[in-house]
Amino acid sequence: MTLLILIIVGGGAFSAVFFLNVYSLYSRIADLYRVWFNDYSFLEKNLQMGQYNIVIHEGLPYLEKRPNNPRLLRYIGESYYYISTSLTEEEKEESINRAILYLRKGIVLSQLDVVLTKTYHVLGMSYFRKGKAYYELAADYLKRALEGGYEDTTLYEILGYCYYRIEALDNAAIYLEKAKVAAPKDVVRLYLAHTYRDKGMYESAVKELRYLIENSVDDAIYEEAFSALIWIDFHEERFGDVKKNLEIILEKNEDSAFAHFWLGNLYEREGDLISARKEWRRTLKIDPKHIGAIEKLY
Repeated sequence: MTLLILIIVGGGAFSAVFFLNVYSLYSRIADLYRVWFNDYSFLEKNLQMGQYNIVIHEGLPYLEKRPNNPRLLRYIGESYYYISTSLTEEEKEESINRAILYLRKGIVLSQLDVVLTKTYHVLGMSYFRKGKAYYELAADYLKRALEGGYEDTTLYEILGYCYYRIEALDNAAIYLEKAKVAAPKDVVRLYLAHTYRDKGMYESAVKELRYLIENSVDDAIYEEAFSALIWIDFHEERFGDVKKNLEIILEKNEDSAFAHFWLGNLYEREGDLISARKEWRRTLKIDPKHIGAIEKLY
């Protein structure tokens, strides 16, 4: 009985060592093949399946052997970007920075080949997620993706938003108009209206704002559209329209900060500073961070 147990244990140990050696040998051969023939299709499959951690974990050792391989750089850079969408604060920032580092290097090293438009798109979105200071870079790469034929219904919207935020209003209007056709959204119309307003194209702005006031079911967009419309009417000295629209807003929401602020401005214009200051104080009571009311009172 003891001999049988020893035979079984010994056989198991031999099998384990044998198969371990076989697997190790197979892994080495696979590694040599992938590096020699530049075949990293297994990483691409994992990327397509959303297995981003696997791409990074298994791809980085290959990148150490081939640090200038544009394909590896792209796979790993894209994975870091997609992982960042589920992270917060410092981890998110670090993941985005890694994505940008690998993707930019991959693009430079791919200059003799065709750079995939998806790479431009992911790099542009990485910059977009870093915030306003990087919107110009975001727009540059997203535009390259678009011109290269990359298809994404949000591209026009994000490009329009970036250009609006960096005050490139002509480009903002072009892409927001396209976004309005490609994927109609209330927020697109709102930014398009703001763009037209800032360009001094008040008639076009009013057209978009009235559409939102009549059709939007989003209270925040409804109020912001009314606020922009009132700004235009006030600027164009249509004070009767301003008063009428403020009454509509206050009837619907008596605690509308922007409505009380503009009512104060209306009183100020009429020379009634006591009523004006009362409305601005009411504004700050509703919204203590309202910049316009703070500037008026202090």
